[in-house]
Amino acid sequence: MEFQLTKIQKMTRRAMREFVRQEVVPLAQALDETSEFPSANYQQAFGLGIMDMALPESMGGLGEDFLGFIIALDEFAYGNAALAHSISVTEAALHLLYQYGTQKQQQRFIARLHAGEILAALPTELSDVDKRSVGSLRAEFDGNGYRLNGSLLQVAHAPIADIAIVFAATANTTPSAFIVDRQMTGFKATRHDALMGMRSFPMGRLQLNDVHVTHDDLLGAEGNGGAIYGELLRRSETAIGAIAVGISQAALEEAVRHCKARVQFGKPLAKMQATQNKIADMAAGVEAARLLVYQAAFYLGQRSQLTTQTAIAKIIASDQAVAATQEAVQIHGGYGYMKDYTVERLYRDAVFTQIYPTTNATQRSNIAQATYRTIR
Repeated sequence: MEFQLTKIQKMTRRAMREFVRQEVVPLAQALDETSEFPSANYQQAFGLGIMDMALPESMGGLGEDFLGFIIALDEFAYGNAALAHSISVTEAALHLLYQYGTQKQQQRFIARLHAGEILAALPTELSDVDKRSVGSLRAEFDGNGYRLNGSLLQVAHAPIADIAIVFAATANTTPSAFIVDRQMTGFKATRHDALMGMRSFPMGRLQLNDVHVTHDDLLGAEGNGGAIYGELLRRSETAIGAIAVGISQAALEEAVRHCKARVQFGKPLAKMQATQNKIADMAAGVEAARLLVYQAAFYLGQRSQLTTQTAIAKIIASDQAVAATQEAVQIHGGYGYMKDYTVERLYRDAVFTQIYPTTNATQRSNIAQATYRTIR
């Protein structure tokens, strides 16, 4: 197996790292306090070409490189996990449109999403798609298209998105994917306030009341929503894994800086064996999680047939993020419990990665079932 990054991937990581530390990190704490969407940093990221890795050259990109994108996402999550998550949602929407959209849909949406001119919303509560149920959202054929009715409680970008990709059960109960425009009659989105973490990420509820969509708004073939969702889930798991790694890296660095500066009993915390053990475990955990996530991204980018790799990478990385940020809080002592310190925000953001896009408990159950099938 080749562990060497390409020259372009190394250059991308270096450029993103420099930008994040100069432009993103200084704003992250204030954005967390106000729950304001990081629109300036979001547009700057697009100006750097972060989405160029999501599309082939024929569509204005530099060629698909999902691993390169995940490397960049890791760097952005170091500075602001909520910003990184917004970037990952847009990349996922672009990928679905590129993979399953008609030429008309691609011409209508891809260029504007790629440029950061519009935002797309994606639902998170999709764990029942394989059971032919999509929450309470239903699509009824009316002879000239479909009528969408129902609600989705957890939708990424819902309050500020221009379009949404949703999954609804059609007449035969199999799920189908639709592109819904915010300007359509019956489209209503509200924001969830006072989130524990990821506070500058716009999460909300989407209510569709007799929204009429035509066949031109169907993403992929009717009844193909399960396959589309499966691809979205694997991509989202890998992206959340990368975000968790970025959070872990930030927690590690904050902890190291604090124990170098903090003196107790006449010597820096960094000189104490107990602290060194904690730092070593954090560093090892971050590196192990990063390798798993990068491996999943590589295979996903190669169109490999994956079963549990993305889920395994996500649960290991997210559990590591919670463990690392919790340890960083402990190393900071009473300071770690204060909102003035970055580790407090990192811990709250890390918890999100354990429950999105599906909970780690659900993913562990899925991994166990897949393991039962492979071991006789």
